[in-house]
Amino acid sequence: MSEASAGSNLQGAMPRVMPQWEYRVIHINVDSSNPPSPPDPKVASEKLGGTLSPEFISREFPQQYGPEQQAKAKAAPKHPAEQLQHFLNLLGKEGWEMTTTAQVGQLLMFFFKRPLRELPKQIAPAQDSPQNEAPKGP
Repeated sequence: MSEASAGSNLQGAMPRVMPQWEYRVIHINVDSSNPPSPPDPKVASEKLGGTLSPEFISREFPQQYGPEQQAKAKAAPKHPAEQLQHFLNLLGKEGWEMTTTAQVGQLLMFFFKRPLRELPKQIAPAQDSPQNEAPKGP
């Protein structure tokens, strides 16, 4: 095969694009001597020196402090393995794949990755058409 024909074959080939990833690291404190208390908007408000009211915290952060979360917190606590399984399933639904785990002192680290998502392209502002322009003065 001549150099010219070898070069023409390379020109027709699509360049190989390397996959791009985004990563997420989650850590869990494995020290069970002081388990965390369930989220409470009153406690959160007090920690903030009353800057934000418990009502505001509940309304603005419903996933952490909403009525549904408060009801779950009052229910019987789940076994830690069930809690972790639920959390990992939520991450899986968001496209995260756990790649490895490692323990650093009292922290259990979970490493996740997923394909980097393209950001949506900006939509160009609509240009006024001659019909939409205001009539010009005399």
